[in-house]
Amino acid sequence: MRLGRYRFAPPLWGVVLALVTIGSMAGLGLWQIQRGESKQVMLAQRQAASKSAPKDFASANDPTNATPAYGQRYTVSGRMDADRQILFDNQVHDERIGYRVWTPVVLDDGRRVLVDRGWVPLGPQGRTEPPEPSAPQGEVTMTGLWRDLPRPGMRLGDTAACDTQGWPRVLNYPTIEQLRCQYAGRVINGLLLLDAADARGFVRDWNQQLVRMPPVRHFGYALQWFAMAVAVAVIFLVINLRRIR
Repeated sequence: MRLGRYRFAPPLWGVVLALVTIGSMAGLGLWQIQRGESKQVMLAQRQAASKSAPKDFASANDPTNATPAYGQRYTVSGRMDADRQILFDNQVHDERIGYRVWTPVVLDDGRRVLVDRGWVPLGPQGRTEPPEPSAPQGEVTMTGLWRDLPRPGMRLGDTAACDTQGWPRVLNYPTIEQLRCQYAGRVINGLLLLDAADARGFVRDWNQQLVRMPPVRHFGYALQWFAMAVAVAVIFLVINLRRIR
């Protein structure tokens, strides 16, 4: 390709590598923008929800229209399935690695609501022997804030999480399909973040998590990713331009 007094003729492998790199950086930038926008909505909804009474989950989300409102506070009543908890892996608190404990509450109609009861550290034996967090038995009523399932920045492949044996399950960013496979039944898509005042949970710092990574920081990271994508494009253009003599 001729560009004025220069010829642009990069090798095919270079074009592929540049496109993959630029595309990945742009994708990460878009993801950070989505995270920032989601957090803005979350902050606004949390503020609004804190001023209103929680809704009853079962009556607000019937089986034919189970669409819990993101950022809404709900009260869930049902039987706690204490023997089948999930440990959400690679979660950090005060620079320590641990898990977030997701405990299912089974509603009267058989649907499960996963309640995030907070963070626990690794067990004494590390990852070789995960902890078995205590949980209330029988009928419970819990109140918390509804949010989407956490998602990684980039999901590489599809983990066959259902092959794991034994409870509690240790999972890393499971999808709703993987969670439903674990319980072989209906699991409502999302999490109930247990209120910080509820003594039946563990370390909960929902507000601190939002403060540590405010929306503006996500937008700043997005700008950095886009800037790096532009820089790679410029470098690729410059090193493959040749003056025509």
